[in-house]
Amino acid sequence: QLLEYILNEATTLTNAQPASLLMFDEKTRQLRFKAADQSMPEILTANAVPIDGSIAGAIFTANKPMIIQDAQQDERWHSNIDRKINFRTESILGVPMHNADNKTIGVLETVNKKIGLFNEDDVNTLAILADIAGVAIEKQRLFAELTNANQRLNELDELKSNFISIASHELRTPLSVILGYASFLK
Repeated sequence: QLLEYILNEATTLTNAQPASLLMFDEKTRQLRFKAADQSMPEILTANAVPIDGSIAGAIFTANKPMIIQDAQQDERWHSNIDRKINFRTESILGVPMHNADNKTIGVLETVNKKIGLFNEDDVNTLAILADIAGVAIEKQRLFAELTNANQRLNELDELKSNFISIASHELRTPLSVILGYASFLK
């Protein structure tokens, strides 16, 4: 919900059409669509954007905002996504997204400013929203890791309790026999 809110604010505050958030995937070394505002279809989440030779990849690699006023003329623009969602990208404003450690973890983009051209005010606004999103995503990831670690710890605690219960039960029987013989011998 927070990401949806951030994307809606990104489009409103920059007076752009859709916005999308791409996250860096460590395994594939590509950017993947994590979220897109309501005017962009869910098909985007299945698409990866390469780091090399793409606008989002250039923003991610350089760790700097980028304004592309004519995306169709930029050789890094991949029109295949436009074709898949039946959309025409005219201009792009993209900013890197950082986590709490100031590590670049993704890119926040808005496209097609409705009136005029993207400017420095739009860059500053989007950069603030991108970093809020980056910190929120990182906190959610850490919370999920903590939840998994707690769940694993509970499982291990239960295994330990079961082991102690079984071991004490199994030791009780031979000890009873030994104690019986010992008292008989006394």
